Amino acid sequence: MARKQVSEAEWETFLGVADRLEIPVRELLAGQPNFTQMESAGHRLGQAVAQVATERMSLARAGQMTQPQPCPTCGQVCALKQQDRELTTIDGPLALCEPVAHCPACRRDFFPSASRTRAVSKNLQSRGD
Repeated sequence: MARKQVSEAEWETFLGVADRLEIPVRELLAGQPNFTQMESAGHRLGQAVAQVATERMSLARAGQMTQPQPCPTCGQVCALKQQDRELTTIDGPLALCEPVAHCPACRRDFFPSASRTRAVSKNLQSRGD
């Protein structure tokens, strides 16, 4: 895969984010750091961007799922509510907002986004994709 080029304006945005997160990228640029120090700062910046991007995408997906959903066990249509929860990822902790439903017939909670993911996966497997 070809390496993506970053414009000067985009680089300044990265530097601004690093400054706000107290990642010493500017100091490293002005000094004589070793490669490990530079790589560590780059990874910290990348992880911070990944955390925010994942949180925002998760919030957007949760916002798209607002209609009542069928219980995966009995099929009864159940109202959704949004539930906040912490999740630890490879890039660090995230604050997620996830749609959750409660089925009074089965007396269980279920997460429609997880159910949908499994259903899509099963459909792809059955088709041979």
